[in-house]
Formats: sequence, structure tokens, C-alpha cells
Amino acid sequence: VYFKFDCLQESGSFKDRGMAHLCQTLSDDGVTKLVSSSGGNAGLAVATMGSRLNMDVDVIVPETTKPIVIAKLQTLGATVTVHGENWNAADTLARHRVLDEPAAAYVSPYDDPLLWTGHSTIVDEIIQQLDEPPGCIVISVGGGGLLCGILEGLDKHDLTTTVIASETRGASSFGQAWAKGELVRLDSIDSIATSLGALEVTQSALEKGAAFEAKGGKLIAIQCDDSQAVSACDSFSSEYRTLVEPACGAGLAVAYDNQLREVLKDVNGPIVLEVCGGSGVSIELLDSWKKQYGF
Repeated sequence: VYFKFDCLQESGSFKDRGMAHLCQTLSDDGVTKLVSSSGGNAGLAVATMGSRLNMDVDVIVPETTKPIVIAKLQTLGATVTVHGENWNAADTLARHRVLDEPAAAYVSPYDDPLLWTGHSTIVDEIIQQLDEPPGCIVISVGGGGLLCGILEGLDKHDLTTTVIASETRGASSFGQAWAKGELVRLDSIDSIATSLGALEVTQSALEKGAAFEAKGGKLIAIQCDDSQAVSACDSFSSEYRTLVEPACGAGLAVAYDNQLREVLKDVNGPIVLEVCGGSGVSIELLDSWKKQYGF
């Protein structure tokens, strides 16, 4: 079992990969201002990359965003607006803001092919770092950007393996859509893993998933309880002295939870868990989550 430590990226999550590629492309096209909607981590990645490229950054975040993330965004020089009860409301405002600014561009947290290409470098590195192709890649899934990147990377290298996409039950927009074969829009996000909080995944996640399976790959969608995600964060912090969000814990729970681990029993080859990270966490928050769930 291997862990891919994208939690060590500069902004704290895997999103630096896609945002670096996207923001550089926009800068080359003459864009001078980036407007993003984010539950936190995508905004932090935009602010990090925008600062490197000397671009102005506006980030609209929903009311569920943790104060620790808002403070980090402001430290990076981003202008932060808190708007709406969920990411979708914040996203609507972000899209409107760019309409009257010709030099500004809207930056999606997950639904852009440029992001997916950046995220696909995870697979490039896994292939370089392992002595054999992975038997399974385990990820957390929110809006579907990371999943699209992983599937793009596997397709690029003509690999058919098993991909496990894990999310908490209160944010299971992908799992429900994958089971139904069409997009499912949630009424609300009812999960501690707010970074997974897209009411609806990108259609491309379903399309890429279907194409992946048509070539012989296997895509498994699973859900965990919030308590399982938090427990995985706690176990991971104890083992590797590294803090990650419950959104990341949803993927880690596949390895740390005895019940969820059953999905791995038939895997042949190395198992890689994508430690996607997340900055909305501290020792104090982790302690409060542990007390909330009684451990």
C-alpha cells in the first residue's frame, strides 16, 4: 500500500496541479484577474498560483467555509467574499462577477479540462515511482475534478486498473449518479466533509468513467460515514504526523476502516491512496471532530 502525499503541495492539496496548468494557460492568454468559487482548497490553489503569476484573485466561498481557510486566503492576497449556504450559490456569484470584466476569467474548482490535465500528472508520477502498474488507485470524490484527472492519466498511459472513488454519505453526488447512470442533484450537503460539497458532479465524470470501464477498467463508487472519515484522519495523523481534512479522510477510510477495506481484498498489484490533503484542518478541529463522534 502506498500513499501519494499531495497534502504536501504548496497550498495544501492536490488542486495545485490542475490550478497551475489552468492559471498559467489563462495568463498566457492575457487574463490578469482570476475569479473562483470554492469551499476552500480550490480557492487556496488559485490564490497560490495567482500570486506566483502576479494576477489578481477574487474568491467567493460559501457560508460553510471554515474561518481558518478564509484567513489563509486573505494571507495569500486574495479578496474573499462569503456568499450563500453552499458552493453552488457561491459559484453563481463568481460566474456573474466576470461578465463585466474583460480581463477577468472564471475559474471552476473542478469542471475544466485544463484542471483535469494538470491532475493527470498524479498518474504520470505513480507510474514513474512504482516498479509495476498500480492495481488500484483510491481517491476522494467531490465535484469530480480529481476523478476526471485520474481517469485521463490512466487513459493516456493505456492502463486499465481499479479506481475507487469514496465520498461521505451526506455529499454522495457522484455515488448516486454513478449508480443511476445519470446526474443526480442533491438537495443539500449534510456532511462534515464540506470540501466534497458539490450538489452535482460534472457530467464528464460519468462519461469518462463509462469510457474507462468500456476499455476494461473498473470504477467503484463507495460511501462512508462522517465518523469513518474523521477516524481515518485521526489514524493518518498518528501514523504520519500529518493533518488532512475529512474530505481526504473519505478516501483514506478505505484503508483504515475494517469494513470499507473489504473492497480491496481482490486487488492485484500495488494499492495507491491519493492523500488529496486540504487546509481546513487544525489540531483543535481534529480534536473537536473526535469528541463529536465519541472517540
